[in-house]
Amino acid sequence: MKKDKAKKHFHVSDLETLRAIADPLRVQIMELLEGQMLTVKQVAEKLGLAPSKLYYHFGALEKFGFIEVAETRMVANMLEKTYTSAAHVLDVDPALFKFSKEGDNEPINILLSSTIDATREDLLRSMQARQFQLDQGAEEMPRRVIINRVVSSVSEKRIAEFQERLVKLIQEFEAEDKASKPTDQPYALTVAFYPSFYFDKTVRKVKKK
Repeated sequence: MKKDKAKKHFHVSDLETLRAIADPLRVQIMELLEGQMLTVKQVAEKLGLAPSKLYYHFGALEKFGFIEVAETRMVANMLEKTYTSAAHVLDVDPALFKFSKEGDNEPINILLSSTIDATREDLLRSMQARQFQLDQGAEEMPRRVIINRVVSSVSEKRIAEFQERLVKLIQEFEAEDKASKPTDQPYALTVAFYPSFYFDKTVRKVKKK
């Protein structure tokens, strides 16, 4: 059941709250609850897991305000809760990502691990779920999966152009969701675009004039 609701921005400004979304399973739960209302059992079915494995994660996400109870009802003398996302867009305070040569840089590691691990788990589950569908007689429909890593030396001017085009492409990809139908296939897009440095002892400081 889709819930027509304006996107809420959730500001993460402390390490404890950031830790709450470090688990890739919690990322997948939040993605499933974005724009729709589901019970723990329904989320578990979609993830191919037992509901008992999700209650702890639901509790943590609700505690920190990432998800919220949308509806409650009695089922077989038990209270059943229906959840939805309370944080459609996460804004993480840049101050959390200050790199330290001496520190363990936990915030940066959390961001990287939650994004990369969630992508890995989502892709593996998707492959398993699709094979299950095919085994049940679903129609074959070849789709392209792109996984690639490229390191290229590019001028700063061209990099700025690439960044602008990439941001526009991501925004266009996100905008498609608004016009999508319930029957449309979800697609996932993970992006990491950054300057790649190597240790070089020959580098010298340039004095500003």
